[in-house]
Amino acid sequence: MPRLEAVLALALLGVYLLDSVHFLSIGDAVLVTRSERLLQVTFGWPFELAGRRPYLANPLSPFWPELRILWTSSAVGNTKPDVAIPQMLALLRATKPISRLAALAGVFIVLIAPVVLVVGREELFLASAGLSFVLALAACCMLGVRRKALGLTWSQVISLSLVALLCLPCAANLGRAVAGRHSWTLAASDIPALGFSVTDGRQIQCRVSAFLSQVRRLFPEDTTEYGALTNQINLLGKPRL
Repeated sequence: MPRLEAVLALALLGVYLLDSVHFLSIGDAVLVTRSERLLQVTFGWPFELAGRRPYLANPLSPFWPELRILWTSSAVGNTKPDVAIPQMLALLRATKPISRLAALAGVFIVLIAPVVLVVGREELFLASAGLSFVLALAACCMLGVRRKALGLTWSQVISLSLVALLCLPCAANLGRAVAGRHSWTLAASDIPALGFSVTDGRQIQCRVSAFLSQVRRLFPEDTTEYGALTNQINLLGKPRL
């Protein structure tokens, strides 16, 4: 039988990993970031779980929050890339100090606390958990200070803070949770124009086109949806000036 301390250590890690997973519907996508730039786009894993496509964000970099976008096959009523990019970068800058504090809180509760718990150092476990709580509390206070810059209501600040303080492994993902409160709706063909590097941009163009081709198979050829998706795929195939 495994020791109770080992089970608790695994539970702390498991809760953190589960909290790091995005569950994406067919019209959702996630932008992976590094520092204050957009790196990649993902539509989730190929298989579906309860109608959602899971995607596990890099558990080693909770200080780089992902951005949620909604893609459509329509050419009207969407946010244009030149409008969305400054908004996304501003959100990343405003979230940065919160993400750093929250990630540091995660180091103590997800990495250090399980190790000292397994080796039987209960006093160090309590110290790690205490430091994690203090850092999470500091991140929540920063969240309140930056509420307007982040576009959050007080009820959202309170709900995010309660989750972080009552579930310390979840505190590491506070920056991700803040970023997840925002989303941008873009035409699928506009996704590669979101300021990626030239090399990554071409790869993303192919990735978006391949995903849209998979979605298109769900509709008969004589439907409006099939035609709209075909139009988006054709737009992705055209070189951008």
